[in-house]
This record gives sequence, C-alpha cells and structure tokens, in this order.
Amino acid sequence: MFDNNSSIHRFINVAFKRQTYLNTLYLLFTFPLGTAYFVFLVTGLSLGFTLSIVWLGIPILILVFLAWWEIASFERQLAIWFLDVEISPMIIEEVHGKSILEKGIMRLKNPVTWKGLLFLIIKFPFGILSLVVTVVLISLSLSLLFAPLAYLLGNVSGIDAMWEAIAIFALGIIVSFLSMHVMNFLAYLAGKLAVLLLGSSAEISSKIPNTVEWDVTNH
Repeated sequence: MFDNNSSIHRFINVAFKRQTYLNTLYLLFTFPLGTAYFVFLVTGLSLGFTLSIVWLGIPILILVFLAWWEIASFERQLAIWFLDVEISPMIIEEVHGKSILEKGIMRLKNPVTWKGLLFLIIKFPFGILSLVVTVVLISLSLSLLFAPLAYLLGNVSGIDAMWEAIAIFALGIIVSFLSMHVMNFLAYLAGKLAVLLLGSSAEISSKIPNTVEWDVTNH
C-alpha cells in the first residue's frame, strides 16, 4: 500500500517492530534501576569518605568501587540486549595472570571506571524523565484508544455521540504512533550514552535500532 521508503510507511511500521517494545521496556526499567544505583552510590560513597578518617571507610570504598564496576558491566549488557547497540569491552588489556592489586590498579586507571560511574549517576535523572514521558504517553494513548468502549459503558463525560468516540479513537491511533517514535528517540539517546560511557573506546559506532525512527522525514 505504501512504498517501503515512504515517510508514512516508516511512521506506521514502528508499531510492528520488536525493537520498539524492547526500547519501551528498557525505558520503564530505567527509573527503578537508576534510583537504586543513585541511593547505593550516594550512601556508600558518603559513608566511606566519612569513615575513612578512622580507616573503617577504606574497605567500604573498595566494596563500592567493585560494586559500581559490576553494575556498569550489567548496564552495558542491558543496553546491548535491549537497545541493540554495539559497545566495546570495558577492558581491552590482558588481565590473566595479574594479581588482585594489579587488577584493581588497572581498573582505577581505566577511564571506563569513571565514565561508568558518571553513567550510573546520570541514569537517575534520565530514569525520571523516561518514566514520566513513557507513562504519560502510554496513558494518553490508551485513554484515547478506549474512548469508544468507555462511551458504551457510560464512563466518559463530554462525549455525546458514538462518532465523537470514534474520532477520538482515530486520534488515539495517531498519538500512539507518535508516542512510539518519541520513546524510540529516548531509547536512542540512552543507547548513545551507553556506547559513549560504558565502552573502552568512544570511537566504536553504535548499531542504531531499526525502529528508532524519531525523525520520519529524514530517512
């Protein structure tokens, strides 16, 4: 019906791509994960630095350091699985045969360690944004799409005829497609951020999901 390269085709096809729903799931999980990371890091680092004057804080800081590395590694895999991006390894040096101390020093010198910490901190405000945008868009879309059913059940005020409910339903279809593109754009930004901060090299190009068609006129 539509040319595969047409803007209308790309606009509508977003609803039929698996990546769109993986992107949405990633965005929904961003807020709880980001909140947990932020609370853990703020509490752990604050406690560690406060108690470091009596040396008790040193092991706490070491544990927090080890934990945020593993969390960053988990986030890297999460981005690869859900956002379909390619991220270079966090460590490119050979670690076999090295002592625990040598491995610890390598991680301290590794830029990904500190970029990963930045990523975990940024994930909290980004998670708030993602949650608000995703929940609002999904709620708005569903409320419009279910307008005819709500009218039949008598639960909608301000709609006096079935044709009005059907018109709202049609508007809901358009809003749903727009919402998917907006959420794909947020996922696109999250993927770019993961590539930049969670890989050993910022030069690797990301594999952008096919459904990230937030600009439907320039493809």
